[in-house]
Amino acid sequence: MNNEILVPLGFVSEGKKVRIVSIIGGSRIRNRIIEMGLREGIDITIIKNSFGPVIIAIGQTRFALGRGISFKILTESVN
Repeated sequence: MNNEILVPLGFVSEGKKVRIVSIIGGSRIRNRIIEMGLREGIDITIIKNSFGPVIIAIGQTRFALGRGISFKILTESVN
């Protein structure tokens, strides 16, 4: 991790590529996110982040995340 500011996934603009740095919350929510395959160190692309769920991509796979969960995933920019 570099010296960038960590941004919750729910605030990342559409089209941006970011890396998951941390997942905050209790063990139940952390386990739920990890079971979906979203782990620290994974690069993701934001497909949609306006109203409704946040849609992200990991390679060719798409995920829809509720807004509450999206704010528990902290990210950093990928250059």
